[in-house]
Amino acid sequence: MRYGLVFNKILFAFSILCIISGCAQNQANVMKNSKWFKGNTHVHTTLSGHADTTPDNVAKWYLDHGYNFLILSEHNKFIDPLTVHLPKIKRKDFILIPGQEVTGEQRNVHTTAMNIKGKVDWQVDSKHASISQEIQHHIDGTHRLGGAPILNHPNFRYAVTSDDILETDKLHMFELYNGHPTVNNYGDKDHISTEVIWDELLTHDMKIYGVSSDDAHQFKTISAEKSNPGRGWVMVKASKLTPAAITEAMLNGDFYSSNGVTLSSIERDTSTYSVVVDTLATASTLSSAILRGKFVKQAKEGYRIEFIGSEGAVLSSINSDKASYKVTSPLKYLRVRITFTRAVIGGYEEYYAWGQPVFFAG
Repeated sequence: MRYGLVFNKILFAFSILCIISGCAQNQANVMKNSKWFKGNTHVHTTLSGHADTTPDNVAKWYLDHGYNFLILSEHNKFIDPLTVHLPKIKRKDFILIPGQEVTGEQRNVHTTAMNIKGKVDWQVDSKHASISQEIQHHIDGTHRLGGAPILNHPNFRYAVTSDDILETDKLHMFELYNGHPTVNNYGDKDHISTEVIWDELLTHDMKIYGVSSDDAHQFKTISAEKSNPGRGWVMVKASKLTPAAITEAMLNGDFYSSNGVTLSSIERDTSTYSVVVDTLATASTLSSAILRGKFVKQAKEGYRIEFIGSEGAVLSSINSDKASYKVTSPLKYLRVRITFTRAVIGGYEEYYAWGQPVFFAG
């Protein structure tokens, strides 16, 4: 066990070094011997005091719905995966990754501590610490316990801005999309969306990846007003299904995020970025009554693939279920957004997949 912990630390340190040095950006991110694993990094149980389902049954929901990994990220509580009881007869390709939602006491600053070996200290002097310092406290505590931090729902009560995030260090993931109905993913007339926050961070040379999660609290009643499971997830390309391998892959950006669109392939390097939608899998996913898209009044039905660069500029847009972008001029970064639009009463709704950015030297 002790040797395993040391090995996990080495893997984690190596992945951080790759992010800083750029080695992860100079390789194709689809590896021949790797597989896709579906997972959720943020969910709550009855241990929170405001969710309706036990850890055992929360884990079973994700097991029953085809997920490969799950983090039971409880508010300032560490749930040891060994204490969670799953059915004796179950799929072998499902694991629990230890975690915690590190939660500020007075402000809405929350961070998922992914693949930690114990409870992260969340206590900080909020009266004297800035928002950035509180986030940094979460980051540092997560690293001390061998984990990887994911900053959660920055637009929840608009508590965290891009400036707050830019002042932090060693943060390489944040929630781009969160399935809770009150977290304001898309902003409002006075606040920017989390996707615009992402582009501001990337434009200022921050190496950070966008995660999609559920933040589910209610499993017994399904409605638009409830924070239900199955609304946001990540698809991770990893060498094997272990907590260390999944964490390393996400720190390398070897994943895409989704709230409805499924891809059959996504390949990215510093010369070409290519994506192909799995239209059958997407149609099957969107038949779920749980999902919630973004409502828009005017749109065109079907798929749209957009390649995006500095300051959120759309470099290419094509109405298709597959596309490639060849880099012919200097860029800071390149990412992709895949949108599926369908008609609903009174307008349209959009669902997305988001590919992780490629970073360019200089």
